Amino acid sequence: MIDNRLLQAFAMVAEELHFGRAAQRLHISQPPLSQSIRRLEETLGVTLLIRSTRSVRLTAAGAELYRHVQKLAQDADAMVRAVRQAEQGEIGQLIIGLTPSAAYSNLSDVLYAFRKRYPTVQLDLREMNSNAMPEALHQRHLDLALLRPPFADPDLSPQRVYQEPMLVAMRKDHPLAAKRWVSMATVLDHELIGYSRQHSRYFSQVQQLMVAASGKAPRIVMESMIPTNLTLVEAGFGIALVPASLSRMRTGTLAYVGIRGPGTVQAELIATRQPSGVNPAVERFIDIMRNAGRGGPARA
Repeated sequence: MIDNRLLQAFAMVAEELHFGRAAQRLHISQPPLSQSIRRLEETLGVTLLIRSTRSVRLTAAGAELYRHVQKLAQDADAMVRAVRQAEQGEIGQLIIGLTPSAAYSNLSDVLYAFRKRYPTVQLDLREMNSNAMPEALHQRHLDLALLRPPFADPDLSPQRVYQEPMLVAMRKDHPLAAKRWVSMATVLDHELIGYSRQHSRYFSQVQQLMVAASGKAPRIVMESMIPTNLTLVEAGFGIALVPASLSRMRTGTLAYVGIRGPGTVQAELIATRQPSGVNPAVERFIDIMRNAGRGGPARA
């Protein structure tokens, strides 16, 4: 292993091509500098410099070594920058688990903003059911998970990053389609497409809360999950309670009406992370999503 101080001394002489100026920049006298160059030449078994009373020139071996020393310096600078960027969450990889319904939130805007701000962070997106994500976080298969509240374990530092009102989806030829707002009692006068507790547990619970507040029994004609329930609404099987972010879909045939009074509920999306919290890019992503979520639901 070559002493780094010898390489530093050689690099300075190679840059200045003058022992006096090189020694001055290194804050040493000229004899120790000359000794360092001789030790380096002996270690490598080559002649690096041709000295005369008037000049100093690099040999072919010296020129080659100088190129390598310059590259080492550049690599060292790049290493320091990369390490500092990693510490700040500006480089590396971020593995995110997504519940399928998260795709209908403001996620696309958040992903775009994150990629623009942190282009050197590689995003790995994995669609998963919410009930599988806590274990994936504990096993360190994910850095971050976007899931629904029932599955957000307290030890995973859950934070609400998005919320939006529930609306009523219906065909445009439905009697309620011309209204801007309806009550849950009015909604339950019509046949309702529900949510499967097995495949859409969160929205099944949300629907139960909304129905319970109205004091009326629902007429559920079938149960499905997002986005299949929109297909069933479009086919005329009934109306459905859906998060506001879905109101951008199938606008040619469907209408979306707000709900007022007892039974109004905000659907929530929760961000959770590995208990170890070792990836600083997680906090960068959550900050962007939280800021975007402040404006998104209101517009929806």
